[in-house]
Amino acid sequence: MVKGAALFLQQGNSPQSQRSLQHPHKHAGDLPQHLQIMINLLRCEDRIKLAVRLESAWAERVRYMVVVDSSGRQDTEESILLGVDFSSKESKSCTIGMVLRLWSDTKIHLDGDGGFSVSTAGRMHVFKPVSVQAMWSALQVLHKACEVARRHNYFPGGVALIWATYYESCISSDQSCINEWNAMQDLESTRPDSPALFVDKPTEGERTERLIKAKLRSIMMSQDLENVTSKEIRNELETQMNCNLKEFKEFIDNEMLLILGQMDKPSLIFDHLYLC
Repeated sequence: MVKGAALFLQQGNSPQSQRSLQHPHKHAGDLPQHLQIMINLLRCEDRIKLAVRLESAWAERVRYMVVVDSSGRQDTEESILLGVDFSSKESKSCTIGMVLRLWSDTKIHLDGDGGFSVSTAGRMHVFKPVSVQAMWSALQVLHKACEVARRHNYFPGGVALIWATYYESCISSDQSCINEWNAMQDLESTRPDSPALFVDKPTEGERTERLIKAKLRSIMMSQDLENVTSKEIRNELETQMNCNLKEFKEFIDNEMLLILGQMDKPSLIFDHLYLC
């Protein structure tokens, strides 16, 4: 099972280049098959910019946050997020459980627990990618999409993102899937705290942060970042430091992204598709 993200690179002006994916990378796992199924959900004029696999409260369920782009009525790039559900990794079909339009007021925040929230127009959704590398890819693409939305001032009630109504009409996931997409950060979506055996608490914040930086880089350099979550990295960090780092969760997430930015080298899956 690939724990990562698929990033599509623009090829010409035709979204149809995504319709046929051939010659997948040998390490791509079931991601290419899932991508092909998800691509079939799209209108012919739309394209997937990014697909990120997410954690799920259900063992068999496979979930993706998908960034979909299209050219709007102003001939500018517009983006929405789709929550896509597979009943299992072997499933030959998928459904849409969430649609979120990226307006100019969209905000992205790290939750300090290996995930991030996206809030816009009074709505907020929490996403927890299955790996550190996947979260890094997602944040890069989302920040760029938000910059475009702010630059062109996309707002509810205007002419932007009208095409998203098509996908809203296609929402057909089971209610349990829809509930999971709508779960709030302070409820089901929060991971459990670290084990209670780490009872020592840092007393000098700056000294602890310096130690975290040094050990975190060493840990990440020794891990397969496509197959480890930030929670697992934090657990290893706590083990090595022999203390509970709950108060430093946000700091650790930010440091992970900084280190990833220095390490990031996407690998080719298809001619126009990279695994990040």
